[in-house]
Amino acid sequence: MASKEYQNAEIILPAGNLNETVSFFSDELGFQLESIYPADDPVEAIIVGFGLRIRFINNDTIHPGTISITGDKSQTLTAPNGTVIQFQESNDSYSLPEGNQSIQVSKLKDGKWKIGRAGMEYRDLISDRYGGRFIASHIRIPKAGLVSDYVHFHKIRFQMIYCFKGWAKLVYEDQGGPFLFQAGDCVLQPPEIRHQVLENSDGFEVVEISSPASHMTFTDPELDLPSGEINPNRDYNGQNFVHHISKKSEWRQCQYAGFVKQDFGFHLATNGLAQVQVIKSQVSNNGFVKRRDAEFHFIFMLQGELSIKIGDHEKHHLNEGDSITIPGGMEYSIIECLIESQFLEILF
Repeated sequence: MASKEYQNAEIILPAGNLNETVSFFSDELGFQLESIYPADDPVEAIIVGFGLRIRFINNDTIHPGTISITGDKSQTLTAPNGTVIQFQESNDSYSLPEGNQSIQVSKLKDGKWKIGRAGMEYRDLISDRYGGRFIASHIRIPKAGLVSDYVHFHKIRFQMIYCFKGWAKLVYEDQGGPFLFQAGDCVLQPPEIRHQVLENSDGFEVVEISSPASHMTFTDPELDLPSGEINPNRDYNGQNFVHHISKKSEWRQCQYAGFVKQDFGFHLATNGLAQVQVIKSQVSNNGFVKRRDAEFHFIFMLQGELSIKIGDHEKHHLNEGDSITIPGGMEYSIIECLIESQFLEILF
């Protein structure tokens, strides 16, 4: 049955002592009385508030239920009719954990995939998620077709998506019509930008980096995309949308000797928060020592292979699909790298 045939939706709760129950919900919680029936000896009442419509009826066999209200109170209350009232802090923003840094190596051959939002398959690339401060996910949709996605947005500090394989059609709020997102491309999704995945190819795979690791995803059923306006320079909570197109980008000199890079322009778009680039080797068996005082340093191998040594730890060999985190302040060296190898590098 189509949703347009429905008129109203309400929660049914037992009345208990109706006068006491209505008074509690009105005086203690701030609900408004909408109707009461009959006037001379009430047995039913309807109250509204906080997006809820509640009908109390004189039937003690109905479960009294639990209502959660966002507010400052921490104690749990019980209404005269038995309904439990819980209070929780607002989830309008995100909480950024203090976090920690460690060497985290993820091997594609050892990866475990799980089903996530909209039927997508997820592989966690940082097992401890840096104490909840960052999450890195390898995401795939094996079969081509329309995606069961919806217009949504995230309460986040940072989020980017790199297209590893295949292609998809994406659409973003105020950024024009749907566009093709192909292997090598990358998108910076500023906090709370509305977006939707529409369609994908066979073997579509992406690498997604977000901070913090746990954050809220909200739907926006009132907004249809594409939106009417086009505003490529719009500020979304202090950041700008970026669509890096690999085929239109040049390889430039890199801070690593023997390598070149494609910089995605995220440093400017995030007001200095993050730098994201793809690095390509031009010679084999590179050797150098670097140290970054970074909050987050992540490498994902795109093609070829390399060996990296971090501090006094053992050498780690990375193949396509493998990744590693490098704690800030620790010396590291890429000591072996096949020519034309490429890796995605994220720095905070």
